[in-house]
Amino acid sequence: MPTHVNCNLCGQDDTEVVQKAEEPYEVVKCKSCGLVYTNPQPDRGFLEEHYQEDYYKEWVEKQMKKRIPMWKRRLKDLLRYKTGGRLLDVGFGVGTFLNLAKEKGFDVCGTEISKYACQYAKENFGIEVFRGDLTEARFPAGRFDVVTFWHTLEHLPDPQAALKEIHRILNKDGLLVVAVPNLNNFITRILYFLARGKRLKLFSIDAKELHFWHFSARSLARLLKETGFIALDKKLDLAQIELQKKMVDLLTLIVHAVTGKNFGEAMKVYAAKIEDNEMQDRRRRYHFALCP
Repeated sequence: MPTHVNCNLCGQDDTEVVQKAEEPYEVVKCKSCGLVYTNPQPDRGFLEEHYQEDYYKEWVEKQMKKRIPMWKRRLKDLLRYKTGGRLLDVGFGVGTFLNLAKEKGFDVCGTEISKYACQYAKENFGIEVFRGDLTEARFPAGRFDVVTFWHTLEHLPDPQAALKEIHRILNKDGLLVVAVPNLNNFITRILYFLARGKRLKLFSIDAKELHFWHFSARSLARLLKETGFIALDKKLDLAQIELQKKMVDLLTLIVHAVTGKNFGEAMKVYAAKIEDNEMQDRRRRYHFALCP
């Protein structure tokens, strides 16, 4: 049964419709803070059923080899910040990233609601996993050195609760990595309209990808701040594997080089758990470490 939700950022329930979807679903914008989200949202039973073998079949059977270079690029970038330690991947999919991180020396584990994905990761990679929601895992406080959300946050029923839990289980010098689709993906929107003569949908209950929260750089930054994190670095997340979509990534790079703006498909943020009186010192320390 779909559940009505309030804004996950400010808690208000005063919205305007951005896009209509299948009844009773709509994409709305909070009039108070501007967060865009899908309302109502499917229940957990629907989601657990959705993210089963059929969801992952194409990835496993047709895209596995193509996706490995993407994961290697993401891991290589992460290694500029952290080179080892305990790493948690929230919503790990079939575990490809976790396996690559393990090969680089990280002590890895992950969480997933999909029974199929958990079985696949255990059987193929021998990785420690928890089946269920992050908040149900009850990891010890300060356990992890790195926590990653690779296009997971937008799928969660309560992103703010998830990030607060990460704040608890991430150690003082830990690193949080969040990659999400970009609400301001104007390049894709324009190309889609030119090719198909209609607007790109933000949500459809019949789509493979069920995105509940549609983040801009501003709303993501505010969510991180509200949950006790500060952004250390903001980057494009170029993750396309098919030739035509790789051209979109190339165009995104060109536009970013000229304007300094991200109008591409996705973005990623590296963030630190931080106390107010440490904020500026930590920001400077990371900046000089990355830019000698």
